[in-house]
Amino acid sequence: MHRRIVTCVALAFAFSAAALGASLRPAAAAPVAQLKHIYYIMMENQGFDDVIGHENAAYALDAPFITQLAFTYGLETMSFGTTHPSLPNYLSLIAGNYFGIQDDNASCYAVPKQSPCDTAKGTNLVDLLEARGMTWLDMQQSMPSVGYLGPQFPTSTNGPTHYAQKHNPFLYFSDIVNNKSRMQKVVPLTTTSLAATVSNPATAPNFVFLVPDECHDMHGTTDCANNDKLLMEGDKYVQYLVTTIMKSKAWGIDSAIIIAWDENDYSSNIGCCGSPYPHGGGHDPLIVITKAYRTPIEIATPSNHYNELRSIEDAFGLPHIGNSATQPPSLDPLLYPWLNSAP
Repeated sequence: MHRRIVTCVALAFAFSAAALGASLRPAAAAPVAQLKHIYYIMMENQGFDDVIGHENAAYALDAPFITQLAFTYGLETMSFGTTHPSLPNYLSLIAGNYFGIQDDNASCYAVPKQSPCDTAKGTNLVDLLEARGMTWLDMQQSMPSVGYLGPQFPTSTNGPTHYAQKHNPFLYFSDIVNNKSRMQKVVPLTTTSLAATVSNPATAPNFVFLVPDECHDMHGTTDCANNDKLLMEGDKYVQYLVTTIMKSKAWGIDSAIIIAWDENDYSSNIGCCGSPYPHGGGHDPLIVITKAYRTPIEIATPSNHYNELRSIEDAFGLPHIGNSATQPPSLDPLLYPWLNSAP
C-alpha cells in the first residue's frame, strides 16, 4: 500500500529504552491552521503492534476497523505514553503536566473521599477554552449521572469497574469540581448523548473528550478480562463513535477526530519528549481523521501527550501550558493534510 511519509524519522523498534528516552525529540513543527471541532477518543493500555500490527494481518484481526482507519487517514507511528500508569497520562493531555502523580488514586474531590487521593493544581485545557469563549464536553461511558464524583461505577469494590475516575482527569482540578456550570459538562457517554452532541454544528462543543468504559477502551475489568475480546469490543466501540461523528451534521472540514491510547501499560517504559526517563509510557497507536484526506498519511515523529496538547492548543489558537510550551505540535501534518506538498 502506497503511503506518504512526511517526516524523516523512521519507525525503529530496535531502539533501546535508554536510547529512546534519552535522545528522541519531536521534529520541527509545520505551519498550522485552526480547527473548530476536535473529538478526542482516549483508549487504554495497548501497544502499537497489538492494535495496528504495522500492516500485519495477523494483528489486524482483532481491530479491523481501527486498522482500516490507520491506513486510510493519518497514522502516527512513534507515539508514546508520557509515563505510567493511566492517570498521569490523562493529566498530561489536558494540563501539560502530571504534577508528580504516578498512581491511579481517586480524586481528593471524590464522594466518598478516599485516602490516598490526588489533586492537580494548575491551568488546564478547560481554562484555556473558556477564556477564549470556546466550549467543551467531557463524555464518560458508564458514568451514572451528570457531574458524578464517585471514584468508580459500579460502586462495589469487589465487583467490576466500568467507569473509573482515574480516566476522568477533569475531576482532579478544583476549579472544575467546584464550578456547577463546568460540572454540567461532565456527562455520561451514551448513544443518546453523543447523537445530541453532534446533531447541530452551531451547538457542537469545540472540544469533546470521549472515554469508553473499561470493557470498551481495551483496558478490561473482572467481567471483561480476555485481551482478544477487549480488542474486538474496543474496535466495535470506536467504530460506533467514529461513524456517529462522521455521519453527523457537526462533522465538517473544520473538524478532526483523534484516537489515542493513554499508555502501553507496563510492557514498555520507552518514551520521549519530556517523559521521565526511564519511566516513559511505552509505544502506542495514534490516529487522526479529517475530511481533507485524499490519500493516507503516515508520520514517524516521536511524540507524547504533551505534543498532542500543543497541537490541540495551536488548532484552537490557545496559549500553551505546562510542558506543551516546550514541545512542538507533532500532529500538524495529520490535522492539516493539505499542508503537505506531496500529491
